[in-house]
Amino acid sequence: MLTRCIICVFLQLAACGVGAETVHFIRDVQPIFQRACYRCHGPEKQKSEYRLDVREVALEGGELYPPNIVPGDGDASPLLQFVAGDGELVMPPEGPALSVEEVATLRAWIVQGAVWPDEVAGKVVDKSDWWAWKPLSRPDVPVVDGVSPAPRVANSIDKFIVAKMQAQGLRQAPGADRRTLIRRVYFDLTGLPPSPEEVDDFVDDDDPQAYERLVDRLLASPRYGERWARHWMDAAHFAETHGHDQDRIREHSWPYRDYAIAAFNADKPYSRFIQEQVAGDALFPEDPQATIALGFLAAGPWDE
Repeated sequence: MLTRCIICVFLQLAACGVGAETVHFIRDVQPIFQRACYRCHGPEKQKSEYRLDVREVALEGGELYPPNIVPGDGDASPLLQFVAGDGELVMPPEGPALSVEEVATLRAWIVQGAVWPDEVAGKVVDKSDWWAWKPLSRPDVPVVDGVSPAPRVANSIDKFIVAKMQAQGLRQAPGADRRTLIRRVYFDLTGLPPSPEEVDDFVDDDDPQAYERLVDRLLASPRYGERWARHWMDAAHFAETHGHDQDRIREHSWPYRDYAIAAFNADKPYSRFIQEQVAGDALFPEDPQATIALGFLAAGPWDE
């Protein structure tokens, strides 16, 4: 009983001290919520349907004690009872409890009106309105017939593209001749030009499947991975030197480069590609390449 009285006295004294100046939500209150409360009442998890990262929900309360925060009245705010350990429920239930100063800060904030700025008010996102949660549907394929000149349409996707172009008053560019086409495909997929012999063979090949065979052959070429892995390595800021003023050589940067190239050439699933680079040693400890993939975490510029 004596201990509880002493704690109450300290809380009141601390509250008076903090209350001498304005408590700012972003500076003083939000860090407390983030450290002690978000684990159970934040964006990822909302026990008792309560969260402290969204102003509207925080003020209205959850299943047990609506409302949990009563602006201007600390004694009527159950939240203070929870964090101070004055009731049956003690928050947070695990981990370090709030300090006397932190409880006093929350009390002063509530007494001062629980001002919560709009820029950090947050909002509850209704997942049913988010495109990723909606059921798949097949849209109607646009009709692009009766247009002069007739557009080149090989599949339904082309019809969507042509319809958008027509809506903007645009027309397709003329089709490329075979000599131009093979050069475009080579540069696009491998970054290298075709040889004169390869150009002549393609130009003279009147097989309707000649273009498909060309694309398949280039996708199976090792040059494909060398070309397209560069785009990923650019995004990862990969370099073989550290950059900055010293620009030291990274003697062991090449295994990650080779890993990325091999991943593209093997047509590795994107999900596995990302998992290996973020936590390959933990998720796939039996695969040495997954450990090499962690080079992603240190691929960017670095300075001592």
